[in-house]
Amino acid sequence: MSEPGLAIVGGHVIDPASGLDGPATVTVRDGRIEGVSPGPSVPDAERTLDAHGLVVVPGLIDLHTHLYRGVSHYGVDPDERCLSRGVTTAVDAGSAGAQTFPGLRRYVIEAARARVLAYVNVSVLGMISAYAGELEDLRWVVPEDAAACARENADVVAGIKVRLGYQMAGPDPESALLRARKAADLAELPLMVHVIDMLRPITWLLPWLEPGDVVTHCFHGNEGGVLDERGRVFPEVFAARDRGVVFDLGHGIGSFAWRVARIATEQGLWPATISSDIHAHNVDGPVFDQPTTLSKLLHLGMPLAEIIRATTAAPAAALRREDELGSLAPGREADITLLEVVPGEWRLTDGAEETVVASRLLLPRWVVRAGEMLACETATAQLEARAAVESAQR
Repeated sequence: MSEPGLAIVGGHVIDPASGLDGPATVTVRDGRIEGVSPGPSVPDAERTLDAHGLVVVPGLIDLHTHLYRGVSHYGVDPDERCLSRGVTTAVDAGSAGAQTFPGLRRYVIEAARARVLAYVNVSVLGMISAYAGELEDLRWVVPEDAAACARENADVVAGIKVRLGYQMAGPDPESALLRARKAADLAELPLMVHVIDMLRPITWLLPWLEPGDVVTHCFHGNEGGVLDERGRVFPEVFAARDRGVVFDLGHGIGSFAWRVARIATEQGLWPATISSDIHAHNVDGPVFDQPTTLSKLLHLGMPLAEIIRATTAAPAAALRREDELGSLAPGREADITLLEVVPGEWRLTDGAEETVVASRLLLPRWVVRAGEMLACETATAQLEARAAVESAQR
């Protein structure tokens, strides 16, 4: 027996992968996209969702999250913190390594209503404790084990993750990088590299990266960033971008600085993918959720359609799943997010405690996951929670 059909009517559809940007009706049947019809037509469907005043986009993809709650000190619940905020695909970025990945798969990936994918940490431990860097002892870094774990879990693994900050890798991160490069090559998957707090300029790292590899935290304000001492984006950064290295936002708790973002974007460096790096230490600010992170790029002047691309089609390509995710093309699994652009005066804070006042905020109103329609956490509840945090910050 087929499931009742769903028609999402009256909304403004933005689907960069399909070239759609205008009023349209999206129809869903049996958990899949049935079609997208331009204009206000109302097809025959058992259920109708009124999307007037809303932007209808492919289900949001958050390329950098931490979801191993109960094991990693970073972990948050993917349904509570991602799906309820409009993210249909959340990618855990290295919380688990080869020896801890089975638990992530069983208790998080397979249990979540959200689609959860993952990067395998090159350290067998993963990101377990704030008291121990996972690369402090290179005996924990076994490329063959990381690659084997990735191959054994190919249906959910997107690549290999390595953090090269001095807290994890010490003063010389090269040994850890070379082992991570080997693991990615053995697994034939991309490498995601955390670059904040490297004690060497980012230029040393870039020659080791290949097209499709991901540099996350691209707008952090600490050592190892994209700006040189004069405040210019390193030419090597542009060269890496132009040959296919993916520069990802990765907001985090201290990995996004308005100062760096303004300077870099003025020089033409925009993130190819926008991710929240949401975890237990930033869900109550400054990150809150993926739509808030997207709102910060809106404030910087990134066009809305390009913001949607950076959280749909672009991360789908980075995950090598562009034929499955990030589009409203007919036949795809029906992952859809409905956003409201709310005018006002919104205080948005970076990881360096600088606050700006933005005139627009993106709020998730509805999400469809594999054809199942879910109301997001209500706009009223989100606004009240935001107001309480902002009041406490003043």
